[in-house]
Amino acid sequence: MPPIVMTQLSESDIIASNPIGDGLDRFRSLFRSMLKDLSISELQDVSAQVVHLTEVANAGKTKNLCTSTFRLIYIDARTLALGLVITLQALPAARFFQSPSGRGALDSSLAVFYSRLSRDDIDIGSIIPLLEQVIKLAPDLDIWNAAFELVAEPRTPPTVLNSSVHDTPVKSNSGSQQGSEQDHSDIDNRMLQEVSGCVYNNTKGFYEKYFEGRSWSSATERIVREADPQIAGDYWADYPNPPSQDVFLEWFFEFQSKFFLERRGTFYSSSSSPLGGSDCKRKPDIFLALSNTAKRNGQYIWQDVRIIGELKQSISRKYRDEFKKFCGYAREVFTSQPTRLFLHGFVIRGSIMELWVFDRSGPYNRDTFDIRKDPNRFIIVMAGYTMMSDEELGLNTYIKEDEHGKYIMFKAEDKTKEEKLCLEDKPIALQHAIVCRGTTCYRAKRPDAEDWEFVVKFSWRSDKRRAEGELLKLARERGVWGVARLFGYQDLDSIANLRQGLQFGKPRWFSKDNSGSASQTLSRTKSTSSKKSQLRSSILADGRVTELSSSGQKRKRYGKADELRQSKRSRSGSSGILADITSQTNQVTTEQSGSAEGANKCSIEKPKATSLMPPKGVDDESFDNRIFSCLVVSPPGRPIHEFKSVLEFLKACRDVIKGHRSLYQDGKILHRDVSKNNIIITDAKKEEDPSGMLIDLDLARESGGGPSGARHQTGTMEFMAIEVLEGRAHTYRHDLESFFYVFLWVIIRHGWRTSDDLPVESRLQEWYTGTYGRIAGAKRGVMDKIGFKSIIAEFPLQFEGVKHLAEELRRILFPIRDEALFTGTYSEPKWVDSMYDGMINAFNGAIGTYQRRYA
Repeated sequence: MPPIVMTQLSESDIIASNPIGDGLDRFRSLFRSMLKDLSISELQDVSAQVVHLTEVANAGKTKNLCTSTFRLIYIDARTLALGLVITLQALPAARFFQSPSGRGALDSSLAVFYSRLSRDDIDIGSIIPLLEQVIKLAPDLDIWNAAFELVAEPRTPPTVLNSSVHDTPVKSNSGSQQGSEQDHSDIDNRMLQEVSGCVYNNTKGFYEKYFEGRSWSSATERIVREADPQIAGDYWADYPNPPSQDVFLEWFFEFQSKFFLERRGTFYSSSSSPLGGSDCKRKPDIFLALSNTAKRNGQYIWQDVRIIGELKQSISRKYRDEFKKFCGYAREVFTSQPTRLFLHGFVIRGSIMELWVFDRSGPYNRDTFDIRKDPNRFIIVMAGYTMMSDEELGLNTYIKEDEHGKYIMFKAEDKTKEEKLCLEDKPIALQHAIVCRGTTCYRAKRPDAEDWEFVVKFSWRSDKRRAEGELLKLARERGVWGVARLFGYQDLDSIANLRQGLQFGKPRWFSKDNSGSASQTLSRTKSTSSKKSQLRSSILADGRVTELSSSGQKRKRYGKADELRQSKRSRSGSSGILADITSQTNQVTTEQSGSAEGANKCSIEKPKATSLMPPKGVDDESFDNRIFSCLVVSPPGRPIHEFKSVLEFLKACRDVIKGHRSLYQDGKILHRDVSKNNIIITDAKKEEDPSGMLIDLDLARESGGGPSGARHQTGTMEFMAIEVLEGRAHTYRHDLESFFYVFLWVIIRHGWRTSDDLPVESRLQEWYTGTYGRIAGAKRGVMDKIGFKSIIAEFPLQFEGVKHLAEELRRILFPIRDEALFTGTYSEPKWVDSMYDGMINAFNGAIGTYQRRYA
């Protein structure tokens, strides 16, 4: 969009009379200096430099650690961007070009933009096109065109800050990829970010806890004596050398058959064939299953796996890739055995062995040992694995099994005795991830009942969160309509109990991968092309940065004692950049910077704080404790995607919105986790009963409540609202937006009935691929009138008549405000009612149409 002139002069005359000249030279010098400090000045392409800087800066904005290096980079980069805006504002030509809004000159629009950018209302990445033109010394006209585009782009208006309540930071997991979408390259990178910050190495007390003082310890010691490993030249003479995979397996299986005679479990290998029971084809080198486990259709299956193992001939530099592969095995086990408490595993690299345990708070290990030098320990570990009980293996022993199938013994809320509840063989909902709540739901009934009566839910909530059973009691007391009825709940175990006796250090964070996975934790790295002494930095959980030189010597930067000094450097250094520029320019006046504030015509509820920043006081050096609980509710139901007709689907969706409204307005409870797995069809028996229902209040919170204190909440990215992905705290409107995504997802993914996979090239695949910002951008791009046509074009034929409803819901949720797609939240009661009424009435209209058509 070319600049609009305010005088009779043409734009070329204005530029000729008011050239930029050297007016931007000072800024260019400061930009090059910052690139040099970040060691990215060697990138020859200007676009690459600009994009890299803004990506690193935005990583600093969303980092959980306010004192980290990247937070400081973000502050400096934003200040640099502010300096560019104020420099352009002060150039004479800016007073002669008309503002894109038609009100005033361009310099006033730049002042408003400056104000919004300084408050973090605008993504720093929006300045990239302008920055590119300035740095590459583009002609004046190109620079002014870019400036005009910058301030002309429609933006969400400023919102009213109602309180300072923080929200729990969101962390993605690998649960989005299912079915044929489980591509290793994407899912493994996302899985690595899922466990990042939850991995603990060299856990003290590990060996003693799991391998000493057990009921089978005397048996393993006897095996050691019988095997009598001979040490020759400081090494175990019988251990394969070199220990290639085939050679090791042949040797070990012979050793197992000779000495592990009292085993209840046996080690097997499936290195040449993927295990069954998963669409993600993985082939574990070695695994433990119960003895005499038989193949099914020529395959072992993940449901039978008790312990996972990985074999490498030697130690390589590909630790990251090997660890992702190892975590992939753990993910498959937790997916096929979703109520499992924890999982043992091991990795052997040459003769070096690592012992691991995975649970719902992440993986941890003990320090490595050399099998050749300590064969006794190797024998005790491997023999011990084969003798472990179900409880020692981490299985859920609360679920029993008899000739009729699975069951639990459960005492209802108003009962004095336990009663037997029979579980359906397969869960109706589960999470495909490791570090998560592990929510798993079964339908259940009493032994003498013909129909399913209950839903039994197992999950691992944060110990900082209120139990779902308590919230359901509260909802009942407040007369909430359309939510589950509580039968009873009880806590069964906790991560703290499972990890009792262990001592943990600081967690390990993994750096950003080239894939750009969501929830990235970045490690700042110096360039290797010109520096022989490379410094590798890893961010610790308390915000310190540990540098490791090429010689391997560690030294700390920005430690506790340096935080105050570092904070001062940030303030003085950042303001210094701006001061250098503003000393030559006009300051933004109070009138200019405040002009945008008066533009609001109705009150908007501002998301109260970034949901990517944890509350102060969170102890990042401790693991995230979770409570394993069992909740029983009624009525039972079917997952929303198992609808029997379009009419049933529409009625269920309408009633879910009505139930959400009652929960929020009557119960004063905000759900905050609307997803496909949390909506069921209820087979209503009475007209007044809901046809669809929201379940799973694990992440729900009373309206106006403070932060839970949990370290993070895992979320399903394809259903997250745009502002939540952008780091905003949850509002009721975000839940409704998430519901809209579920509505579209079920239609497109499950409406074809030929497959549970997304159609090839579906736009919805962009909703869980890439960074949070990229996913938010993908959603924003298809929620305007034009972009949305590409979404409804994917509707199957049976949903052709629902396209108008989808369009109407989109218009209600994403109105146009100040010429921009509005994703904010109106706070006045009349606007809240208007949104709920609008969506419910839209569904009623579609339901009426279908009823008339098929009556």
